[in-house]
Amino acid sequence: MIKKLALLMFLGGCVAPIGGSGPGSISVSRSNSALTSEFIALTFQTETGSNVRGLLKYETPVRVSLSPALSAYRPDLEAVLQKIQRSAGIDIAIGNGSAQIHVQQIPADVMDRNFPTAACVVASGVNSWAAFRRGQSQGWASQQSLQKAVIFIPSDAPPYIVRACLNEEIGQALGPVNDLYYVADSIFNDDNVHNRLTGFDLLMLRVLYDDRLQLGMGKAQTTAIAATILSEINPAGNRPGPELRPNPEWKRLIETAMIGGNPRGTRVAAAQQAIQIARGLGDHRLIHSLLVYGRLNLRGAPELAAPAFQEAYTLSLSLLGPDNLRTAQTAMHIAAIALTAQRYEDVIQLTTPALTVARRHQDAVLMAGIQGIRALAFAALGRKTESARARLDSLAQARYAFGEDVERIATAQAQIAGLVPAQQ
Repeated sequence: MIKKLALLMFLGGCVAPIGGSGPGSISVSRSNSALTSEFIALTFQTETGSNVRGLLKYETPVRVSLSPALSAYRPDLEAVLQKIQRSAGIDIAIGNGSAQIHVQQIPADVMDRNFPTAACVVASGVNSWAAFRRGQSQGWASQQSLQKAVIFIPSDAPPYIVRACLNEEIGQALGPVNDLYYVADSIFNDDNVHNRLTGFDLLMLRVLYDDRLQLGMGKAQTTAIAATILSEINPAGNRPGPELRPNPEWKRLIETAMIGGNPRGTRVAAAQQAIQIARGLGDHRLIHSLLVYGRLNLRGAPELAAPAFQEAYTLSLSLLGPDNLRTAQTAMHIAAIALTAQRYEDVIQLTTPALTVARRHQDAVLMAGIQGIRALAFAALGRKTESARARLDSLAQARYAFGEDVERIATAQAQIAGLVPAQQ
């Protein structure tokens, strides 16, 4: 489930690339023992903590229908399904007849009443909103096989959210029903950094739909077979390596900090506590905690936001490297701080590699934010041509992300403009 989080529009979530170009081309360097553990966590437990009794997957070709209200997104849906088919080896395509997975739009107010924290959601065992409202939906943990599912997207969702929903919810409808905060490189992670299926996600789907894994298999048998499959198809993982584990208290705190309906003081305190717990974890969860804390203080207490962003950036460079999406995200955050301090050359230096990463990942939201910041820095440096070019690209990316919603785009651009100090 993609969660609805109240964060700065351009200083929020990012989009990751769909990894791999075909079966055998996906490579995840994490140890296969860790990947096996993560595969079991994705397929044998739900987001709510319920245990799945036996392995769930479709045994027939999977067809996906798209609501006429979402017809403009048919090319996006086709791209997602083609990538799953090529990289995970699943027979999946758009079907206009009897589909197993249905993508439907429902009124925004209906979505808010029924799923107040979700940007979109997938329901199992039903094929329509009407069936869901009649109580015919079956929880993942109660199912013995996958037969049908429906994805609900609210009518006011901007384009980038719709595209993210098509990626995550279709992926989860195929069987990986859990979300794991401790897996950094997955769309099945409620930190909302990745909004497209990643190489890890496609690898998990490929393992799940390997013929050696059969519907209804228990956890022990599935674990043994999944380990064998990963050893064969992911040779990069045939090495020792650490296995990360969930931390329920950190999860509770970070979600408290990220949900906009909570009082600001509560959110800030939760973020501070999440940082302390994450320091003991020593992984990307500390980066995320620092960013959330910094965002909460960016407007009211920038002197607290700046060191949080800087630590997140330094840690991301060290743990993940300069070409990682999280590193590009943190670079934009400290570039925003540099902009307010009138360190315009630093802004350009920080955002140049970040922009390259964002382009490679086709992340319209991140590109719009970076280019908006660069446009202001270039203007302050007197580099008018480069400023105009960056501003036009920022607007183009914003339109792709937010559609023709002028108010959303204006709000986002105003957030960026507000980062520039008033001229004395």
